[in-house]
Amino acid sequence: FNKRGTMLAGGCSDGFCIVWDFQSMSIVRKAKCHVVSVTGVSWSRNGHCVLSCGEDEKCVYWDLKRGTQKIIQFGCSVLTAQMHPKNNDSFMFVASLFQESPVVVELGDTNRHFSLPTNPDTSEPNSPKYSNNNPLYSKTVVCRYDKHGTRILAGTSQGFLNIIDSESLQATVKEIIVSRNGKDVIVQTLDKTIRLYWLDDQGLHNSELLFAETVNKNNWNQCCFSQVGEYIIGGSAKLASHEIYIWDIGTARLVQTLQGPYETLIDLAQHPVQPVIVSLDEHGAIHTWTTRHKEDWVNWDPEFTEIHDNIVYEEREDEFDIISDEENFGTESNQLQDIDDEEIDVATIDRPERSDSSENEDGFLDLYDSGVEKTEFYNVARNAQNEYSGNNTMVVSNSSDIAQSVKLKEKNKTPIEHDKETNRWIEDSW
Repeated sequence: FNKRGTMLAGGCSDGFCIVWDFQSMSIVRKAKCHVVSVTGVSWSRNGHCVLSCGEDEKCVYWDLKRGTQKIIQFGCSVLTAQMHPKNNDSFMFVASLFQESPVVVELGDTNRHFSLPTNPDTSEPNSPKYSNNNPLYSKTVVCRYDKHGTRILAGTSQGFLNIIDSESLQATVKEIIVSRNGKDVIVQTLDKTIRLYWLDDQGLHNSELLFAETVNKNNWNQCCFSQVGEYIIGGSAKLASHEIYIWDIGTARLVQTLQGPYETLIDLAQHPVQPVIVSLDEHGAIHTWTTRHKEDWVNWDPEFTEIHDNIVYEEREDEFDIISDEENFGTESNQLQDIDDEEIDVATIDRPERSDSSENEDGFLDLYDSGVEKTEFYNVARNAQNEYSGNNTMVVSNSSDIAQSVKLKEKNKTPIEHDKETNRWIEDSW
């Protein structure tokens, strides 16, 4: 996978390199990079280039954007190759060679090769030696950068793990994987065991955690971390079996076993962001593994009932009866429909209630009904308004004048107790 998990690169036994769009599962690039089988592929940090290595003694630096290829020739088969995880400008990668010392290659107008040490430092007090005190010599079979590219982890054919400073280049394991946080390292050895180590500025520390298949004692073809580094994933090397084991790092317990078709698992990879695993079988088929999501519709509809088997639905007696409009009139469903069809006034603004007054003060005092002769009342109000406009002073007629001007019917007449209420009502009317 590339850094974002949007592209997947793979190498074929016929020398082709293929790049898939992981979202649409379609081929976006395909090129003949080698004449024999491809042994490994690696992405650049920006996702623009792919590095492939093969048994034809060369590595191919493939620029996907420009469509160009640059060939780096070696004198022996290339086992693994990985591009620098941080540096996009210098185009640097590390490669482990068959029966040769691993090299760091810096691409440019002229390619520069730097050989890496393969023997442990004999000045260390615990450096491994033979019984005759001669240094132990072994070949490097796999090399990997750490997260920042400052150190190279090299595994040897004698089972030793060398940590080499990638800047100074001073420094049987089958595979080395570094977690995305750069703090954990898993080492796959030929003794059918996956070991977990902790990596910090002081060096590599053994966590004494071992992961193995305890029943059949099978070996492993590939191992990796999960996308967040909480689990270790191992691909079994058992023939005619496609099994993937997942362990919890916190408890060191086996939490899941994935079983695929009866084809031997060759390689696997973990998606860098999503909980997705892809595995490769011996016939070149790529299998995708993901989590199984359970849909819970009860959260959307409380009346939803989940069934596990097919059932015969028994309809109600009146479920599919046709009801006429006359019979439906006055029913609950019809009333609900009338409520839904009612227009809602959203433009009129109601007068807010006043918390510092009583209902009698806020209410409207009706002094006349529909039978009142309104003309005489308006004349009284107009005369009072003229007096107010001429003197700039509020002049209110007394209660006797109002009583003479306004004719009320005896049956609907509203009694007025004193003059203050009448004066206040007239002021409010103006």
